[in-house]
Amino acid sequence: MPIRAVGFDIDGTIYEASRLYAKLLVKGFGKIRFLLAFNAVRHELRDLLSSEEYRALGIRGVEAFHRYQAGLVARRLGRGADHIYEKIEDFFYTATVEPFASIPTYPGVADLLDELRAGGLKLGALSDFPCERKIGLLGLAGKFDVAMTSEETGLVKPDRASFDLLAERLGVRNDELLYIGNSERYDVLGALGAGMRAALITKDAKAAAATKAEFSFFDYADLGRYLAERAAG
Repeated sequence: MPIRAVGFDIDGTIYEASRLYAKLLVKGFGKIRFLLAFNAVRHELRDLLSSEEYRALGIRGVEAFHRYQAGLVARRLGRGADHIYEKIEDFFYTATVEPFASIPTYPGVADLLDELRAGGLKLGALSDFPCERKIGLLGLAGKFDVAMTSEETGLVKPDRASFDLLAERLGVRNDELLYIGNSERYDVLGALGAGMRAALITKDAKAAAATKAEFSFFDYADLGRYLAERAAG
């Protein structure tokens, strides 16, 4: 089956995540309890993917997801949900995004996106966090046909819901889409679970050897060559 579209995770996939963490150290100073509670809730939301009760809530849309998420964090902190909602929006969806203006992408990302688009491939960005603003700040505005977050579906990766929605918005079948990410559990297995193809970006030799993805790389030039070979048959 030919590849007609390529999907990309954002965080840790098109830029080095450690560069962001370094910039957030100062912003997170004095907020350790809040940060730990939020991180625990993000893991809890993944655990809830197997909960019929959670899925029956039918949470859809970013705001509805954020409100539910804030309620979980507020419960851990013993604070009001509305107050925590505002704190999460200000820190995780605003303050942590602005540093992207000074974070470089991995070498070759922009050129590869242009080459793929010129070759007729549809391009999508799918992240567990809203990514349109990040894409613009990273200098990649206009290079993706679709940019979305799994939060829209209320079901974060590796659930297949957001992968299915990405393919639908790109106008391709799931098995025509190659999804690229830096997490075996969330990106690779999530994509494969949705009937897609997958590639893993990693510089860990053990992870590369163990991956279920069809291709692993760290240099975007290698990814470009791999996709060119597939296009050539």
